[in-house]
Amino acid sequence: MKLIIKILSIILFVSQIVIYGQNGSSYSRIGIGDILYSYSASELAIGQLGSSLTYSSSINIVNPASWTGINRTRFETSISYSGLYISDNNSKQFNGKAQFSGFTLAFPISDSNGIGLALGLVPYSMVSYKVLGNENYLPATNDSYQVTYQGQGGLSKTFIGASYKLPFDLNIGASLEYYFGSLDYTSNASFTNTSDISTLYKRSYQPNGLGTTFGIITPDLSKLFHSQSVSNLRLGLSLNYISTLSTDTLLTSTSAVRTDTIGEGTTQMKIPLRLTAGLSFALDQKYIFSFDAATQAWSQYSFNGIQSSDLRNALKLSAGFEFRPKVDIGTTAWEQIIWRAGFSYEQTQYQINNVGINQFSVSGGFSYPLSYANTLDIAVQYSTRGTKQSGLIKENMFKLNFGLSLGELWFLRHEE
Repeated sequence: MKLIIKILSIILFVSQIVIYGQNGSSYSRIGIGDILYSYSASELAIGQLGSSLTYSSSINIVNPASWTGINRTRFETSISYSGLYISDNNSKQFNGKAQFSGFTLAFPISDSNGIGLALGLVPYSMVSYKVLGNENYLPATNDSYQVTYQGQGGLSKTFIGASYKLPFDLNIGASLEYYFGSLDYTSNASFTNTSDISTLYKRSYQPNGLGTTFGIITPDLSKLFHSQSVSNLRLGLSLNYISTLSTDTLLTSTSAVRTDTIGEGTTQMKIPLRLTAGLSFALDQKYIFSFDAATQAWSQYSFNGIQSSDLRNALKLSAGFEFRPKVDIGTTAWEQIIWRAGFSYEQTQYQINNVGINQFSVSGGFSYPLSYANTLDIAVQYSTRGTKQSGLIKENMFKLNFGLSLGELWFLRHEE
């Protein structure tokens, strides 16, 4: 218990000083940026969804109904390093960054009734890019200038929710969420002639508002087939709704002389509903397979009542595999390692010049036992998206995620 409290205190402090990098995907300038479906290493390794899984050893943020499986107080957090290779028909570039990914904490209230309580702070989207424009010549002044476009920030959510097991082992769950963040976009015009003053324009958006996620997971349907090898066959469904976000806006101009506020106000940001569905089952109680689909109508996204022609409906399909060895007395730590692998296809929300940007990802990882119910989780993912055609950008990305999953028994009543 003391260990979890100490680590939670450190994470709460770190989360206040985390700064988004400015060296990610240029596609993230559209909408609210890249969508982050999960934050943990265990979910990254199996394709980032897993909406029908009910584990006692991890906290799933996709479907709150999965918390019925939590049987001890559990704390999870992770950090990640991302590398991005960007190329077009003329040039290549590599960018990398490390960042804090989030944390979750879950408490089992009643094992028999599947009542679990969970809370956390996790990212929802990320804006992170830096693009250098072409050099422009001004004949009137015999000078030239170049504009650098940068974006940083994103949307995060903090949540609290609970799960409950209805009769016939039907699992339900719901969470109340608060969304907040800062999205900053700058354009900096730099002149070759130092006598001309460079000017920086900055647009800042700070959205905030409430949302909710509701989930359901079916009973073990394998009992209907009386199979000797197939078990824990379940279907899962989750619905994520975000209310219209009130967004403070600020436009400033900065030069060597002064900073001027050009405009400020409050507007509305509408984020579309997300629906996730999945199926999972186990073979011989140690080989676990999961298949998921998530869809979100980003063509309906609007900011200040205006929709973007660069956004389309998103679809993510994923398949995951886990090998969970049977743990007996005398089993070594190496024999207790949980192995994972995953694959996903994503029709991203981006559509540039009527060309859709699609993404393919493969992932893998493992959980190494530190002690009983405590693991070090490591995952790696390689993705490719985009195209060099039509003047667009091809991106090859890899992500390395390190996570801690700690479980302890709290609130036990001891006999006197």
